[in-house]
Amino acid sequence: LEEEEKETLPEGSPTLEELAYLDSLYTTQQYTELQEAISKYTSLTDAELLWRRARVEWELVKRDNKKKDEARVRVAYDLVNLALEADDSNSCAHRWKGILSNAHSETLGLKAQFLNLETMKHHLERAIALNPRDATALTLLGIWYMEMAELSWYSRKFAATFLGKVPESTHEEALKCFLQSEEVAPRSWNRNVYLIGRMYYRLENRIKAREYLELVLSLPNIIADDTEIDEDAADLYRKLG
Repeated sequence: LEEEEKETLPEGSPTLEELAYLDSLYTTQQYTELQEAISKYTSLTDAELLWRRARVEWELVKRDNKKKDEARVRVAYDLVNLALEADDSNSCAHRWKGILSNAHSETLGLKAQFLNLETMKHHLERAIALNPRDATALTLLGIWYMEMAELSWYSRKFAATFLGKVPESTHEEALKCFLQSEEVAPRSWNRNVYLIGRMYYRLENRIKAREYLELVLSLPNIIADDTEIDEDAADLYRKLG
């Protein structure tokens, strides 16, 4: 079986066992070690390798506070584009195209961000269609709906000057995505739990809002993002009285 796997892999690609090792480095946030380990694979036609290379490049950009550095973000963006050229049916590649198309547009200015809105949504929806259990893509799509629902009048007016029709959405649509994500992967991402509470707050369901805010405040902080979420949840919880 191992020989058969090697025969089907593009040249310069990791085996399934090697992919699992790369993923373990990512899960434990050993991004420098991951970049070093992944750099020995040279395939430009292996989607599973390419989106993982894009992922670690993005994590290093964030770690180094270089999210506005167009050249560095572009490296990750180009890699995920190569992944989709290699395999347009790869759900993770579509999820990361959604993430990185947004990140790349942010380096180019507000107009580019608005012009990228439908691209980002398309790739997140495609990721979910290919893998309905992609909890991260569900949360990110929910954030897309939430941000569209909360877009200010001024921003909507500005976007309309070159988009024509600005995407519409509701907090109900956002909540639906967050709840689906939570059903797929319960309590796996503190941010998602918080966003459920936040949507219930916006929809004036104080009982449900309190339930989810108390839940997120009870969860352990594992990643850096969790500390920020704890602060946001505590602030919102105080508003409930």
